[in-house]
Amino acid sequence: MLKNIPMWLRYSPLFVFVVLANSLFIVNQTTQAIVLRFGEYRRIHTEPGLKIKIPFIEDVMFYETRILDHDLPPIELLTQDKKRLWVNTYTRYRISDPLKFFQSVTPASESGLHLRLEAIISSSVRNVLGKVELGTMLRKERSDNMHQILEEVRAIAEPLGIKIIDVRIIRAELPTENRNAVFARMNSELVRFAKESRAKGEEAAIGIRAKADKDKTIILAEANKKSEEIRGGGDAQAIEIAASAFGADPEFYEFYRTLESYRQSIKPGSTFLLSTNNEYTKHLTNCLPKK
Repeated sequence: MLKNIPMWLRYSPLFVFVVLANSLFIVNQTTQAIVLRFGEYRRIHTEPGLKIKIPFIEDVMFYETRILDHDLPPIELLTQDKKRLWVNTYTRYRISDPLKFFQSVTPASESGLHLRLEAIISSSVRNVLGKVELGTMLRKERSDNMHQILEEVRAIAEPLGIKIIDVRIIRAELPTENRNAVFARMNSELVRFAKESRAKGEEAAIGIRAKADKDKTIILAEANKKSEEIRGGGDAQAIEIAASAFGADPEFYEFYRTLESYRQSIKPGSTFLLSTNNEYTKHLTNCLPKK
């Protein structure tokens, strides 16, 4: 009976399977697809699911929707102070517009994209870092330089349908043949800077000490002047009080002054030979017991 069945009917199930296999395709959650008819753009699919195309006539190209990264090969550049430098960078990106990407990047594949990124980023890194000195790469200005590179790369990559997430320097190093000489030069610069800073510090310290000594002298002089004024006022007031008190009783004043004289003149162990009728010792004589 098979001999009586036409040839095309015998293979129709296989033909239907092949046609269906070339008519259906799946867009998953991490991809987006562009449908091409004879190499020309027809439509784009960004929603996941089962999709249909014309078999044998239309082709499908898939692109990632996830954030991707790419390590660039080392970039050689010359800094503003004429130092050769090798810089390793990496970038994180995402294909934001697959149609722009397909129309702008040739070939419209991951390898073609990497070639374009390498050209764009290399040019921006040379443009920015070529205008700064080597020491800037070791200071806080490095983040400002990287921000400038990122903004430049974003502006150039956006028309290509690529959104640049970040651009970072992994490593920046000197060529081996120049490394020792540059390190020695940098060390001498740092030593010179340290000496200048130390000299300025010493100069400032001398000025501060001189001002402190001047202020100290002025403060002590004013304090001594004030103390002398206070002491003089106290002595005058004491003399006035003593004069007022002794003037009221001259005999007591004489007695007090004589006792003060005794205290100053007669020391323990001293010997005096004086007459009992001496005016100086009359107060002592009056203190002796009467016979």
